[in-house]
Amino acid sequence: MGIHTSNAAIAYDMHAAYAPGSPVAAPRAPQTGERPHFDVYTGAGRETNQIVSPMFTHVVKVFCVLVALVFAIGVARVTIASATAAALNASATTTASLESAQDTSKNLEVMRSVYGADTRIRDLATSTLGMVEPSETVTLDVSTPASGAASTDAAQ
Repeated sequence: MGIHTSNAAIAYDMHAAYAPGSPVAAPRAPQTGERPHFDVYTGAGRETNQIVSPMFTHVVKVFCVLVALVFAIGVARVTIASATAAALNASATTTASLESAQDTSKNLEVMRSVYGADTRIRDLATSTLGMVEPSETVTLDVSTPASGAASTDAAQ
């Protein structure tokens, strides 16, 4: 049927019995021994089953808060650094554009002074267009009103 010297027989507080037909001894019925006495103690319910101490849990929570704080500070630092880099790039672009505009303005001033010089205009007029300077000039004085203009103002 089974081996009566197994761990199960010992676990049930049974005495090992020899198999029928065994030459060692005659078969006999297993005997049960005295069962252990269990004492019941009243406890605090679920609180008694805590494996982790409350102090350890508190330390873990503080550690998690500190890790989250370091992470938030790192994210803020990276955000500020990227905003600073973007502002510096925009400033450099604006500076380059401003320098280019100043160079163009200087070139235009030089070209205006070259093309607007009286001597250049006279040279072009005489050599290219064949013009000559006038021998006589007329000067008009517009500070005093003409006699015809005064009569038309009085008529109105």
